[in-house]
Amino acid sequence: MSCLPFLVVMLDIIARLPPKNVAQCKLVCKEWLDFILDRKFVRAHCHYMRASADQKLLMVGWKTIEVHSLNYKSPGFIVPRGVARPFYAHPSRMFFLASLDGMLCVCLQNTCELVVWNPLTTKFKKLANSNSQGFYKVDRDALGFFVDSSDDYNILHIKRRRGTMTVYIYSMELNSWSTVRFLKHRPYHHYTYLWSPATLCGGGLYFVVTQCRGRSDGLSVIRFDVNSKSFSELCFPNVYDDEVSGSLVNINEELHMYVCIGNYDYRREIVLWRLKNKSWMKVFAYPDKLWMPLSTMCSFTYYNLPGTCLVITNFGQVIEIDLQRDHLGYFCRMFFYRQMHGAVYTETIASPNY
Repeated sequence: MSCLPFLVVMLDIIARLPPKNVAQCKLVCKEWLDFILDRKFVRAHCHYMRASADQKLLMVGWKTIEVHSLNYKSPGFIVPRGVARPFYAHPSRMFFLASLDGMLCVCLQNTCELVVWNPLTTKFKKLANSNSQGFYKVDRDALGFFVDSSDDYNILHIKRRRGTMTVYIYSMELNSWSTVRFLKHRPYHHYTYLWSPATLCGGGLYFVVTQCRGRSDGLSVIRFDVNSKSFSELCFPNVYDDEVSGSLVNINEELHMYVCIGNYDYRREIVLWRLKNKSWMKVFAYPDKLWMPLSTMCSFTYYNLPGTCLVITNFGQVIEIDLQRDHLGYFCRMFFYRQMHGAVYTETIASPNY
């Protein structure tokens, strides 16, 4: 060890350790402490943790917040651990909007404030200010969490009030809000359009925008380029039906969409599509009989195994999909609170306070 250069030890060895072990390394000496707190080390650590298979599912019940491991070979998959809140908010009034590098963006519904919080380190930061920025309406707004070309964490807030739309970007490095332009002559500011949570994939944030009850001719995909800070519109997969809904998912850094054809009482088919060169390619379809136990497919994440995807429903069902063998099956069922909120994330030492 004494023969290894300092940067090799820190960036190629220590940065690969789990965040709890990295925190212990802060106690070695002041030089290690200062370097671990440096932005360069934090970014390297986050990069390694993104490739880790140890993803977490944070679940909010009526009175408690728990963290479950999504690695079903881990004891944490069955036995969760509790999480303390460093800020005042009842768990049932916390709504999770996005996650990135171990940090969660949360809406405190009693005050509508936006908060960025790292559940592992307990560090948090409130984004609301006296200019009415950083206040979020769950039933109207949309939000995304991303890192731009300057390596700065940003929050994209699409805010709809009184028939108008304003797009804000919060910079963590600058600790300030700015505005960007949306697409011209598009009706998506109206309340009849519903915006999905953002999906980060390949330098873009993607939203599914649905009009009214989800007719296939009233669906579109909006992309926000995280580097140029500009919007564009993509077509929806080639599906024609009176009852259609879509859910985006990042699988191995390729944008996919699960398209549900039919309503929740009579769902005929669920089709997985992949975005390739701005066009949607059909991957495979599952008949209704395989999906009868599902009520609402609310969130998706990919598990870090080649060709495998996890689908999580709002009733705590976890389904493993083998994308290579076209096979679906329940490997486990996790029962949570009936009305639950949650977020999938990977633990890191990243802090919302620069």
